[in-house]
Amino acid sequence: MVYKKLINQSGLTLTVLLITLVGSEPNQSVPTVTAALPVGDKQTIEYGNAQNPLNGLVISSSSGAFSTGSQIVTTRGSSWDTVLNTHDTLTFSGAGGLNVVGSNT
Repeated sequence: MVYKKLINQSGLTLTVLLITLVGSEPNQSVPTVTAALPVGDKQTIEYGNAQNPLNGLVISSSSGAFSTGSQIVTTRGSSWDTVLNTHDTLTFSGAGGLNVVGSNT
């Protein structure tokens, strides 16, 4: 298993679904892992494995600020793929947590 630290700086309680791949092609996703992130929360989430990297995120809020936003990798090596798969930490900020930045801690 591999781990990703999630940090919620959005000002809203978020639900984040981590979508993983089967192998390396973006068109073969597997079941997701769900994390509930209260405002200001930091959590380390276990998902997939090194051979099955992240393929995307679905972010939602129950506050009524928005219903759902998603970002999915369509090409290996793209900037979004790099954010998801070369960083151990994802920070959610901005309107509804839809601004996602990767970093290594």
